[in-house]
Amino acid sequence: MMRLKVQSVSTTYGKKTILHDVSLPNIPAGTIVGLLGPNASGKSTLMKCLAGEKKCDGHISFDKLNVAETDQKHWFNKVATMPQTPPSPTALTPTELMWSTARALALPISDRELARNIERIFKDLGLVQFALSPLYTLSGGKRQLVGLALALIREPELLLLDEPTSALDLHWKISVLALVHGKVKSEGKIALAALHDLDLAARYCDILVLLKQGRIVASGPPFDVLTSQNIERVYHVETEISDTGKGYPRIDVIAPLKENHENA
Repeated sequence: MMRLKVQSVSTTYGKKTILHDVSLPNIPAGTIVGLLGPNASGKSTLMKCLAGEKKCDGHISFDKLNVAETDQKHWFNKVATMPQTPPSPTALTPTELMWSTARALALPISDRELARNIERIFKDLGLVQFALSPLYTLSGGKRQLVGLALALIREPELLLLDEPTSALDLHWKISVLALVHGKVKSEGKIALAALHDLDLAARYCDILVLLKQGRIVASGPPFDVLTSQNIERVYHVETEISDTGKGYPRIDVIAPLKENHENA
């Protein structure tokens, strides 16, 4: 059953159009969608439209709730965002931040259940030993994991991840995407992740959406989207695409093509 519907979405910043008539494929429960494209392609703006943080033209609905017609608090009960920027390096600890966030959201669970949920999430994200450390003592990568923990504490039905692995090393990039993949599949949720790593996107995402200057170049399964022609058009690099034999493609970048200053 389709849960997320995005049709003909357009939006502007001032007089500049950032998204041009963007429509996503049908997205049923249990799906991970990867948003791909270079900087300024519209990935983060589309995330903000889906989160209800930015007004747009077109249609966005989740579980038949239309973002333009739904009370913001009701929408936020279903949708959680992990922003691109990690939590600020303040004197608060991850534990304090989780508790204060849960209280601000008025999560309908007991203190005992909330404590268990926080402990489980910290364990999954390797944050247990940092739970009582002030945020200003943590690396950008660790604070990025705290940002994901803040999104997960809400148990959202739709999880929006804006470059969730940008500050992480390879181990935690794989760990985070594997964790999200497991939750989406086992709990029938939907996740959208803006990603730069094409190989990780191909490995963990069911549907890929390739954007360039606010327009969709290709969308669909990884093998259909990550073709040499599409990657050349969007990223201006020569690639070789091969089959890993595990259900997703491998992308080998051969060389950059002649510089295209318009898209640098």
